[in-house]
Amino acid sequence: MMSACKTAPTYKVTPEPTLEQSSALSEEVCLDSFLLVPKRPCISFRGEKDNQTGAVQYYLLYEMGTFEVDLPIGVSLKLGDVWYNLKKSNTDYSDTIVISSSIAGDLVPKIGESKSIQVSYTSRKGTTNFQLKDAAVGKFQSSLSKLIRALESEPKLIIQKK
Repeated sequence: MMSACKTAPTYKVTPEPTLEQSSALSEEVCLDSFLLVPKRPCISFRGEKDNQTGAVQYYLLYEMGTFEVDLPIGVSLKLGDVWYNLKKSNTDYSDTIVISSSIAGDLVPKIGESKSIQVSYTSRKGTTNFQLKDAAVGKFQSSLSKLIRALESEPKLIIQKK
């Protein structure tokens, strides 16, 4: 459960001047593994810092292991005893499907404080629930915390418009 699914650069803030924002990705947490060999699905965080206002929006990324033909509906988080439906903001179709769901600002501290976290993915075919083990909960929370620090420490982009 603790192994990363892929080795993409994490916590590296990427300036996106055309979009007038900076963004960064967290490390991935695998939701399913067999004999310590990581496989999909995986979850991670993405943060986007608006260059003009300094506001940061966080997203939960849910990446499937295969290309599924059933229409993805959404992702939910259970923190403690309470379920939170996340608003789907984007679905990326490539060799796998990645669902990006926005995380409300008041939910960010709740993720960091929760002792129990469950992730639920729903498609037209059905719903799959994943209970994170203690070590995976710590990694999930640490990933979000590191991402927050990376984006907060990033200076404002200097963009000259002509």
